[in-house]
Amino acid sequence: MVRSLLVLRFSSVGDVVLTSGAVTALAKANPGARVVYATKHAFVDLMRHHPAVSEVIGLAPKESASSLLRRLAPLGPFDGVIDLHGKLRSRFVSLRTSARRKVVWEKRSVADTLFVPMRLRRYQAAMPIAARYHGAVERFAETSLPREPLTYVVGESAMASARDKLAGVGNYIVMSPGALWATKQWPTERFGALAAKADAQVVLTGSASEKVLSASVRAIARNAIDLCGALSLAELGGVIAGARAVVANDSGPMHMARALGVPTLAFFGSTDPAQFRF
Repeated sequence: MVRSLLVLRFSSVGDVVLTSGAVTALAKANPGARVVYATKHAFVDLMRHHPAVSEVIGLAPKESASSLLRRLAPLGPFDGVIDLHGKLRSRFVSLRTSARRKVVWEKRSVADTLFVPMRLRRYQAAMPIAARYHGAVERFAETSLPREPLTYVVGESAMASARDKLAGVGNYIVMSPGALWATKQWPTERFGALAAKADAQVVLTGSASEKVLSASVRAIARNAIDLCGALSLAELGGVIAGARAVVANDSGPMHMARALGVPTLAFFGSTDPAQFRF
């Protein structure tokens, strides 16, 4: 009987959210089992209120795998480890546990890169990332399992804080002009033109380092509210949850919006959109 499971996915916002359906499937396949989810401290709030997760462990900045193992020890022993990160540190953590069953999600980044110089169109064959996470869970269960929807639950305190940040704002649309890579960013002047035509209040979100992007948008859409750098990740979830719609690049906020069931318009630059179907 499986009593305790460890799931590893250290980063980033989008990928952690994309594992949420697989975590639900894992829990349903192992009723009664405790599911511990380990991720970087910055992303803990994404899984804190997931109904299938018993506990979330946050990996501190620059914390070693050995240190994480010491903190996980009181929660063990684990009967199984599902490594949905597939990098050296997560593999080391998995290897050092006493779990009898261990599954590692195999990244396809090297294989994908090999196709770039050849310019092959692989969209038809691409498997969505969330489906690949689900596949790792099926390998652990050794049987096919129903796909589960993405799940992101915003805590009540974060929802209340988000409402405070938007006091007096009624119907609104969230626009997130940033992305991890510049090649993924739709031009800010186009965000600005779109914001200027919106029939609802526009709220701009992003990190403090992305205020230059929001400033560019507001140069065109002067009535837009700029919350870049003003929200925690949990508060961002609350702001997105209350939005009429979200407009974003291929980024963390896009995945958060989809998991929250908020209508989303997403722009894909250098990313294959077929890999992010839900």
